[in-house]
Amino acid sequence: MREYTKVEELQSHYSDFYKDVHGFRPRNSTVEQWNSEGWLSREIDSLHEYLRILGSTPQGRVQLREMGFCTDDKEADEEFAAAEIRARDEEEARYQEAGRMDAVLAELLLPPTEAEQFELEMK
Repeated sequence: MREYTKVEELQSHYSDFYKDVHGFRPRNSTVEQWNSEGWLSREIDSLHEYLRILGSTPQGRVQLREMGFCTDDKEADEEFAAAEIRARDEEEARYQEAGRMDAVLAELLLPPTEAEQFELEMK
């Protein structure tokens, strides 16, 4: 069985970790970067930092879970998610009410039908 070099292990770890975070394999590194133990280590560290920053807010933790990562503040996150659902529901209710009001106004602004016009003229 072949033993991998430290750089090969870092390349594999970085590529997999990057894909876990971003959904695709890393691109646009130079050959020198890809073969640099220091560069790979710094890139891995920056991915950890990115996840740490995301995990510092309820919105970020929701995003982390959507990405497939686990978080440790589920109670606060569930409250945040419930509040977001309530806000969306309230916004949807406002849109529906606005739509109903638009329909009523449109009906009021329609020209009278022949029967309504006749009734108006008879008064």
